[in-house]
Amino acid sequence: MIQTNSHPIPQLPLLLNQCEEEMVFRLQHSAPSLFHLNSGGNRSRAKLCIDAGIALELPIKAIIALACSIELLHNASLVHDDLQDCETTRRGRQSVWKKYGKSHAICTGDTMISAAYGTLADIGAHPALSSLLLHINEAVSITIQGQSRDIDASSDISEQQYEEIAAMKSGPLIQLTLGLPLLMSGHEHHVNTANKALHKFAIAYQIVDDLNDWQQDLQHKHLNLINLLATKCSVAEAISFARKRAQYLLMQCERELKLLPANCANSVIKASQKLLVKANEGTYE
Repeated sequence: MIQTNSHPIPQLPLLLNQCEEEMVFRLQHSAPSLFHLNSGGNRSRAKLCIDAGIALELPIKAIIALACSIELLHNASLVHDDLQDCETTRRGRQSVWKKYGKSHAICTGDTMISAAYGTLADIGAHPALSSLLLHINEAVSITIQGQSRDIDASSDISEQQYEEIAAMKSGPLIQLTLGLPLLMSGHEHHVNTANKALHKFAIAYQIVDDLNDWQQDLQHKHLNLINLLATKCSVAEAISFARKRAQYLLMQCERELKLLPANCANSVIKASQKLLVKANEGTYE
């Protein structure tokens, strides 16, 4: 179970370790889930949530519960994504569906989603609990809609439709990393600002990913902004446009994140800056 600590609040590595232990505890009866967790991952969403929770002076128990919930939802989406995309590997080893079968992969993702809601029980009877649950439910729902739109997307959709899909697939769970701590700390009036900024971050993140993977995605016929644009212009022009769009979105994102209280978005700002460097430095040819 989640461990509680007295002030001062421990630093990120300790809280991240407690988050990992909590996920293992919640999934202890699901071998495929544990197999997936043990494959690694940088737990970036948990880190962002933990840092925001520390900045907003949330109780340790709450910080770990929120971070664990978000990370479980993210990993559930990865398990289901691998199945839908027929990806046989994840993080250098077999994907869950490849090792355990498609039916078990579905159950594994569902188990993680269920566990994500279960972790919130550790928060107790907090006044913001109903709002937290509603925000998580909305985030999961929008993520599923985005994945469905991605599956059905044709090769001639508009750039606006592409960005809508990218934002719906990746944005909601990233938005929770700031949204949940803000809600629980009584800063619900700042959630909209955080969501708008992270909406831009999610699109930029997908664009930078597309810049790296456009050749592979072309081969596998996966949705990719570069290949979408290249139907109307040269690949070089498509890459240039995508790079500039990512740069613009990330600069706007950083500007908006700086408006949030207690410097709670500092880690997200650093992540945005790193992504901006990646967008600027890549060759992508």
